[in-house]
Amino acid sequence: MRQSIFLKITLLFLITFIGMGIGFFAVHEELLKEHRHQLEMEAGNLFLHLRKSVPLSYPMRRIYLQKRGYSIISPSANLLKTLKNTFDTIPENFPEEIKESMQEGRIQVLKDERNLYIYLTKATPPMLIVKSGAAAKPVWPEIVFLVLMISLLLLYWLIIKTLFPLKTLIHAIVHYGKEGNYTPINSPKKDEIALVANALDGAMRRNQTLMEARRLFLRNIMHELKTPITVGKLALPFLHSGEEKSILERAFFRMEHLIGELVRVEQITSGALAPNIQPCQPKALIDKAKELLFLSDETVVTLYDDSVFYADCDVFITVFKNLIDNAIKYSPDHMVRITQQGSSIVFCNRGEPWPSGTSLKALSEPFFHSNENSYSFGLGLYIVQSIIDAHNFKLTHHYSTNEHYFTLECRNPLVPLD
Repeated sequence: MRQSIFLKITLLFLITFIGMGIGFFAVHEELLKEHRHQLEMEAGNLFLHLRKSVPLSYPMRRIYLQKRGYSIISPSANLLKTLKNTFDTIPENFPEEIKESMQEGRIQVLKDERNLYIYLTKATPPMLIVKSGAAAKPVWPEIVFLVLMISLLLLYWLIIKTLFPLKTLIHAIVHYGKEGNYTPINSPKKDEIALVANALDGAMRRNQTLMEARRLFLRNIMHELKTPITVGKLALPFLHSGEEKSILERAFFRMEHLIGELVRVEQITSGALAPNIQPCQPKALIDKAKELLFLSDETVVTLYDDSVFYADCDVFITVFKNLIDNAIKYSPDHMVRITQQGSSIVFCNRGEPWPSGTSLKALSEPFFHSNENSYSFGLGLYIVQSIIDAHNFKLTHHYSTNEHYFTLECRNPLVPLD
């Protein structure tokens, strides 16, 4: 969940929102200080004009203040209820006599949303002097903040909406990995995610076509091999007993067994047939593999610890047979050493290192073969890897001191260990 791109984008926008909020709060506080300073300046100017108008009569005083942009109205009780104090504390820069008058309540500095008021409570008659628009605060910071917030929220929604098809893409890939069936996405959009989805659709179509061609090839080759084998087996009774007849019998038996292996592997890898899990003795399976390969005990050197592993024993004869056959085929001394230690079975043979860039994964691809063995169909390790994957086992390879080591880990997670 920590690696989710949706979470990262959400955190990025959340941090941006918080940072913007802090920034606008600081700007707001600064604007409030500036507004208070402006109100102090306006009130100070008004007090200055009031001091100059003190010697004048009331009518002349009104005219004097009006000429300087001030209005004088009657302080009605209803109006006073709507006003509030302009300053929480008396500004320090006011003259001392003004401060004393404000402390005694003879002068009040009031305001509403737009106007600044000086209320002379002890004047005869009481006066309410108004400076229109002096208390109005700028609204642009709130507008800018609101517009930016809405824009960020809209951008966040658009990005998440654009990335949301990723969930469909991930679901399709995971479903393909589990079930082997891929559901095309067919996105009509033109963004990068849609391009990836459509490219994946095309790649999966080509992959499924290739896999179907390979399955068809295997089925055809098995079908084509059965006919000559059947004809050959029917002809065997007409041959005289002897070494030639025995060799042909074993050859036909091996070919028939190979076809059966291919059928079983195709069924298991396609999910049509589940492995028949049971206790398997490595020695018994290797002896059977040696028999199918017509090998002597001198060719295969073994060391067992009598441990058993759980697998489909009949199918695993094919695994051992192919690993032994490959080891002998590519070894200069045509020998293989097999060592068992618990659930690990190691097949070791001498040989040259693999060419640069060659890996066990590449060798396990169907129809892969080296230039030295171009006559081979390259199905040996593919069959081995398919069976191992169906059992949740693991096959690894490493090369050391002129020897190849293939290690088969037979720990089936479906079977509880003692």
